[in-house]
Amino acid sequence: CALARAGKPPVIQQSVAMRCVLVPVAFASVLRGANDNVVVDTTAAQQFTFLRSSANATGGPPDCGDKYDKLPDFTKEYGATLSNTVCTHPGYKSSCQVFDETLQCWFRKMVTGQCDDLPSMFKQRNEKLVKDCKNPDTDHLDIWMNHFTDAEKGYWRNNFKAQADESKLFDTMNKLIPKQLLCATLHIVDDKCVKYDSVRTQEAR
Repeated sequence: CALARAGKPPVIQQSVAMRCVLVPVAFASVLRGANDNVVVDTTAAQQFTFLRSSANATGGPPDCGDKYDKLPDFTKEYGATLSNTVCTHPGYKSSCQVFDETLQCWFRKMVTGQCDDLPSMFKQRNEKLVKDCKNPDTDHLDIWMNHFTDAEKGYWRNNFKAQADESKLFDTMNKLIPKQLLCATLHIVDDKCVKYDSVRTQEAR
């Protein structure tokens, strides 16, 4: 797994690192009884739950900013729309469900700090962003290279990445749903961090 980090961009761990995380889960998918005769196959959802529990077991808790009752009323409604908006690829819904609370933790952290006053780029990129986020042929590096501004990259490194280095929960989410996480981050910025009760999407024509 150390090789997965060597020479890679600081944005997100590459697919090699994702395999480092998923391989132990694959082994954990078969649980043998004490007499080695009973075999129980776990579901994908159970695997992700196992992984999330493992992530919680080490590292400190992430800084989630203010709780929803300290944020504007519509903020909680917006947070509830994040997973459904960015988790559209086949096979990712169960992982997004497992990390929905963690994604909303990052969302609350962003809103509490008002995204460090990053300007909304909704008019300039929303159509293409929505298209790329829904396209299963694009990955997290496409989102990073083609949609993040230099200021947004700096914000990501100083806020999320800095926390992921300390919080295994953030780090694991970063490895398992990197594209969905980046898409959610840009939607939050473009929705003025936030001034709406749901994610704004404008389909590309």
